[in-house]
Amino acid sequence: MKKSLKNIIPRAANSLINVIPPLRRIRNAMNRAETNYIIKRAEMYAAAKTTRLTGAWNPTNANINDIIGASSPYLRARVRQLIRDFPYLARAVRIMVDYSIGTGIQFQSIVDDENGKRDKKRITAIEDAIKWWMDEADAAGKLHYYEIMRLAKRQDLEGGEFLIVKTFPKIPNQYIPYKLQVYDIDWLSGSHDNYSSGGIKIDAAGSATETRQGIEYYTQTGRVKGYWFCDPNYGGNEVYVAAENVVHGFEMLRPQQLRGVSPFAPGILIANDLNAYLDAEIDAAKMAAKWLAIVKKTDPGMAQSSFPMQTAANGTDVQKIEELENAIIEYLRPGEDISFSSANRPGATFQPFVRLILTMLSITTGAPYELISGDYQGLNFSTARIVRNDFSQQLRPISTRHVRQFAVPTVQTAMDISVLSGKLTLPGYWRNPRRWQKCEWQPPGMDAVDPLREAKSQIESISYGLKSPQEVARERGRDLEDVYKEIKAAQDLAKEMGLVFESANTSDKSNPAAIVKEDM
Repeated sequence: MKKSLKNIIPRAANSLINVIPPLRRIRNAMNRAETNYIIKRAEMYAAAKTTRLTGAWNPTNANINDIIGASSPYLRARVRQLIRDFPYLARAVRIMVDYSIGTGIQFQSIVDDENGKRDKKRITAIEDAIKWWMDEADAAGKLHYYEIMRLAKRQDLEGGEFLIVKTFPKIPNQYIPYKLQVYDIDWLSGSHDNYSSGGIKIDAAGSATETRQGIEYYTQTGRVKGYWFCDPNYGGNEVYVAAENVVHGFEMLRPQQLRGVSPFAPGILIANDLNAYLDAEIDAAKMAAKWLAIVKKTDPGMAQSSFPMQTAANGTDVQKIEELENAIIEYLRPGEDISFSSANRPGATFQPFVRLILTMLSITTGAPYELISGDYQGLNFSTARIVRNDFSQQLRPISTRHVRQFAVPTVQTAMDISVLSGKLTLPGYWRNPRRWQKCEWQPPGMDAVDPLREAKSQIESISYGLKSPQEVARERGRDLEDVYKEIKAAQDLAKEMGLVFESANTSDKSNPAAIVKEDM
């Protein structure tokens, strides 16, 4: 009877659920939810599951601008402090600036005439005008244009972004009324932010704008409209500058991103830990070096005196010691023994551990370990080529982004002002400015690891049509036309002075290593 009741009751409940539509829908929804939950848990990435290994690791996935806004002030302060005080990070900044910018990414006009050939006359006029402006580009009158370029790159590394404001002062005897003023990224003011309160504004054109972290942008497209600046050091009124007069550069990591983040951010904690570890190890080594010897006693009654004493003729106690040139011999009391300490700091694991941490820092900053540490032990031609090639490949997008974000917008404005002021005469410039603005920017190159081997390889590549002479010159950071001009000038000077230089024979030209063998 009991068994039959147990079977009857569930069947009756199910029948009741099937008869009443609302109850049936609830049951189906519960079944679907349970099934979806099971499927979802089964199909999750292993890295997304919560296990005993992940523990309480549950990071937030907030808006990128909220994360940057909350983190940037602390990141910038910590990066700057480490660059000031930590030699390896200071070296990393210099390496990235020197190899990506060097003495400046050189401007080269490549304007063509109506026949599609290089218009040398116009090219010379444009390059002369731009070079003249570059000499006077700094609003403060202190830096050359290429020095501003280096400063902007340094700001990009330290704070993750750089800000250049275009100004148009009327200064007597200047080439054109156009200057660049470098703004510290801390000058962006957030006092006009309204994104959190939903204070969307409608401009005169009927477009909605919003201000976040001192940047006003159009909500529909994310295009920047203007910037709010305030000097935190000297105070004063806040200034609004239209976006067309601001050059703001940073690496875009996520869509709709408004501010940049230092590329050194992932390595800040490890750099600070290494800095503290080195200080602690040096202090420990200094302390260990101070303790030369330790006196051991077996007589408890001697606990109050660490050194044997003798009574002098006048009744006073003196310490009995003997000196032998730079050595000291001390007489101990009975039961005392002396053991010399050995300062074994730093230990055998110190250097490998520091190398490991510096390798991690190298991965973060992008600068090769050998350049950061100055440690070239174990390098040979093959590994040096690999390191250089990898570093060159990494520098290309860095230099290209700096050209697009800094060089192009600043120089194009210089050409516009030069044409407006009559310093440049370019027919049809305003109908088709792109024709006259066509140019190349030459980033710094790298010297060959083994000039003889690489010269032979380049000669063969040119001979078989795999490379052009221009490409080889660009790899060295040079313009082929400038190289040929220098060669022609050297030949003319040698001829003028009656100098004749011997040239290598045919076998030497095909085998540069033969020259070395003859000299050996």
